[in-house]
Amino acid sequence: MLSSSSKTFGKVFGNVPNLNDAIRHAPYAPVYDSTNLGGFSRTTSIDDLSDDANPLPFVKLVDNNNRSMKTLLQFYGEIALIKGLKLRSQVALEFNSYGGNSYQSTFANGNLIYPSQAGESFGYNKLPLTENFLTYNKSFGTHSITVLAGNTYRAQGTYRNLSAGGTGFSSDALGNIGVAASQSVTGFGTGASQSVLISYFGRINYSLLDRYIITASLRRDGSSVFGPNNRFGNFPSAAFAWKLSDEPFMKSVTAITNIKLRASWGKTGNANIPSFMDQPQVWKGSTNNIIYSFGPAKTYVNGSTIAALSNRNLKWETTNQTDVGLEFSALNNKLFVTLDYYNRNNNDLLVYVPIEPSAGIGGIANNGSSFLSNAASAYNKGFEGSISYDQKIGKLNISVTANASYNKNQVTSLGGQGAFPITSGYANGGINVTRTDIGHSIGGFYGYVIDHVAINQADIDKYNAIAKNITNNPNAVYQNALLPGDIIFKDLNGDGVVDSKDQTFLGSPMPKWTYGLNLNATYSGFDLMVALQGVADVTIFNDQRYWTEGSTRPYNGVTTLLGRWRNPGDISIIPKAGQDANTNLNLRPSNRFIENGDYLRVRNITLGYRLSLDLLKGITKNTISGFRLYITAQNLFTITKYSGYDPEVSSANNDLLFNRGIDNGQYPQPKSFLFGLQVGF
Repeated sequence: MLSSSSKTFGKVFGNVPNLNDAIRHAPYAPVYDSTNLGGFSRTTSIDDLSDDANPLPFVKLVDNNNRSMKTLLQFYGEIALIKGLKLRSQVALEFNSYGGNSYQSTFANGNLIYPSQAGESFGYNKLPLTENFLTYNKSFGTHSITVLAGNTYRAQGTYRNLSAGGTGFSSDALGNIGVAASQSVTGFGTGASQSVLISYFGRINYSLLDRYIITASLRRDGSSVFGPNNRFGNFPSAAFAWKLSDEPFMKSVTAITNIKLRASWGKTGNANIPSFMDQPQVWKGSTNNIIYSFGPAKTYVNGSTIAALSNRNLKWETTNQTDVGLEFSALNNKLFVTLDYYNRNNNDLLVYVPIEPSAGIGGIANNGSSFLSNAASAYNKGFEGSISYDQKIGKLNISVTANASYNKNQVTSLGGQGAFPITSGYANGGINVTRTDIGHSIGGFYGYVIDHVAINQADIDKYNAIAKNITNNPNAVYQNALLPGDIIFKDLNGDGVVDSKDQTFLGSPMPKWTYGLNLNATYSGFDLMVALQGVADVTIFNDQRYWTEGSTRPYNGVTTLLGRWRNPGDISIIPKAGQDANTNLNLRPSNRFIENGDYLRVRNITLGYRLSLDLLKGITKNTISGFRLYITAQNLFTITKYSGYDPEVSSANNDLLFNRGIDNGQYPQPKSFLFGLQVGF
């Protein structure tokens, strides 16, 4: 079998514009300025200390074209060895090719001038796959059994890529790299079999009376991305289901249509890390980036350094999960209920563990002072449930389904006694605002707790007196560099002073509750579908407020700044304008930027009308078999207390583990209306 698919992303205008830049942009600055290079307005630090970029040039003056093609070549064969026993073998080769080109006109923005530049890239990879399955089916009397055994081999295969760029064009009409003033190779790579996954597996399904069902399986997976001593892992699982409604003693209970009890336990593995992470990484730097001195003359030469430690003991992440569930239907299947409890324990999680900077490793080439290790463990446990009801009343057919789930996440280990918490969460201009520590959720928000805004100097003196009394130090101050109009933070540990030891967990970006409601109804040709979805008990770090309430620079601000502290005696929840750049006093990570992220969203509403078949037959002489008009509204409205544009915040830097729930300018979900016509022939 040969299949092929291709995607061509046509002319796309530029990069995704930065929403934060649009929000912060000076409101008095025009969008366009024909006197400026590129035709767009700019503000610089020389003009008014605001060098925020105009986001539109990155959209209007950049053209991107991307394309990809996927081809799958697959051969398989199946043979019946004996009655009930089949062998199926499959060999496949996936070939992916991709490429793109871009061009950017010359323009000035903020403090910078962006020269005209073009880029071109292409590449491909080949992914081989082999699979073998041996299946045996047998039924005898009230018993039935299915046995499956097999193995797979999957390799990353070979790949090759090249990208080049050019800068300096005499005209925007000349977008070819060959006529650029300067050209360079910006990236390249080639390789073969960077990673291999080998799996052996078996599964047995047994059923008695179609009432008692048992499943057991075992797989052994090996991956080359791990250390040589831990490349293979064993992952067993077992499940049991009991159709209680088929028991003789349930036959007299006519109201109940079906009851099934089920329980399962399983162990799974995860190998989603790049190749060679078990090897030490050496960075050679660039010219005059890493230099060493040699000899009496202390001659400086370029050199290399260790960027990351090796870890030959890297192994599979494992998840042990236990599930207990119930399926229940009654009233001739009008009512259907499912309930599930799960307990998921994640062990040997692969995380970057901080190491002391004095070790002299990391901190360069985009590597922090850390190394990858199976150092963390955590659990997720909770329940999931749904209930649906179908009813017909005359011409009205209605179906309602409600679902809800509760999940608790908690870290149980970070790799032994004395392990460092994992800090991450890029926000507040580059400060870590999340902390992963034992006893708390992964990526929980961490910082200070606000007491109030200092009313006047007498207010500050009162707190300084408390600090002197508790510390027995006549020179003690409650909070460094504190001035009237600044935020006074709480001394949580009670030692009389506010310092780093007074930080605490401020909330979790992982919702405890997720729920939804779906309604479907039909009446005399009309049909209605409504879908609601929401989350509860979740927090968001609103990083946009760092810029719009910070008042550190003359960026565009929010109207709440009009109620800020201005003069001694003012009582406000907004601190004064202007900050101490050395202490970052009022803009430090705190619950000032933490908000309730609960929401209920009308995800979809669709109203349609379908012409009757009898009417269609009379009008179209059986030419048209179906005719339906509909209108759909998506993301019609959202009920939330979140002050940002959209409470459905994903993550910063595409990291859903440690950077989740940070709103640093993500695009809100669009509200859209669709009109449609469906015609069947």
